Amino acid sequence: MGINSFVFSNNRNYRLGRHSLFWFLWILYYAIISAILVSPKYGFAKSFFEAFTEVAESTPLDMCFCYFVIYFLLPEFLFKGRYIAMLFLWLLASIAFIVFYELNATFLVPYIREWFGMKTSISMPANYTYDFFILFSQINMEGCVAASIKLGKLWYVKQQEIDLLKNEKEKIKPHEDQGLIQPAFLQDLLSRMENSANDNPMVAAQSLKKIRHLLLYILYENSSPQIPLQKELSLLEEYIYLEKLVADKEIQVSSLINVGSNNVTIAPFILLPLIENAFKQVLSYSLNNAVIKQCIYLQQDVLHIEISWSKPIETSSLTNGRNVILHNISKRLQLIYPQSHELKMMIEAEKIILTLKLNLKKAIN
Repeated sequence: MGINSFVFSNNRNYRLGRHSLFWFLWILYYAIISAILVSPKYGFAKSFFEAFTEVAESTPLDMCFCYFVIYFLLPEFLFKGRYIAMLFLWLLASIAFIVFYELNATFLVPYIREWFGMKTSISMPANYTYDFFILFSQINMEGCVAASIKLGKLWYVKQQEIDLLKNEKEKIKPHEDQGLIQPAFLQDLLSRMENSANDNPMVAAQSLKKIRHLLLYILYENSSPQIPLQKELSLLEEYIYLEKLVADKEIQVSSLINVGSNNVTIAPFILLPLIENAFKQVLSYSLNNAVIKQCIYLQQDVLHIEISWSKPIETSSLTNGRNVILHNISKRLQLIYPQSHELKMMIEAEKIILTLKLNLKKAIN
């Protein structure tokens, strides 16, 4: 387990592990500080175990406030620009948790101290305003620390994405003058199938018909301005079958397709290069459980495509210059569907998501 995976992975085990470690260190820190202050009277060991128990007992309140900030206030208000509402809710939450802290200090803390044989001094409260602002500053310090950690992680991931785009731009630049808009998937696929067939002759037998379909598609449909969308989707399924057949590792492919009408047309080689890019990326990574997901649906005249694929947490760039494929399809879209498409790529900790919105009625034939 790498430190990067432990810090950034969304895997449940990693998340539980890092959160557990954080809160344990949190309790340990405050227990040590409290024990140092009280140790002259009761001894360090006794003071430490009492303080550890007391801090651990109140830590769920700290957890609730911090998670309220990072999992509710930040995504629902800060990231959406609702700053005034966020500050108002933050203030209300601070006051509410101050009340909880006071109740905890009044009804639970004395029993913990008595259990350890440490007397609780009973005195009249000196200054409610002072106590309020001490608790207010403490709880908001905790919230700010939690928010800073969350925002820091998001900034790091975003910075990795910026670096990725810069690097890929340099990789793509030498290819721009070569006009590489023709699909190259069949050549790569045939080379890998030839290698697989040497070890397993059944691979060639199972795939011959599908290869013939793809070859005919390239020879006769490449020059067509428009083809039926259902035909492109059918060839897409056959291509996925072939990729899985010759892959050197297990790849799970999940497809959700709903396009309805059979009369819809699309320019050829729009969808195939997108899924080709996903396979090339996944095959280049060292992943035990590689997953590719595709969701394609038609809403009125707009075709929505979302393709996501797994990547290692340690990897922050697209490998082997394969973003050239995306650059080529982007050039093709600009030629055929100008001002009527939206192609985006989002990089997350453990996957890359590519989305395309395409108005099929606005093609230039």
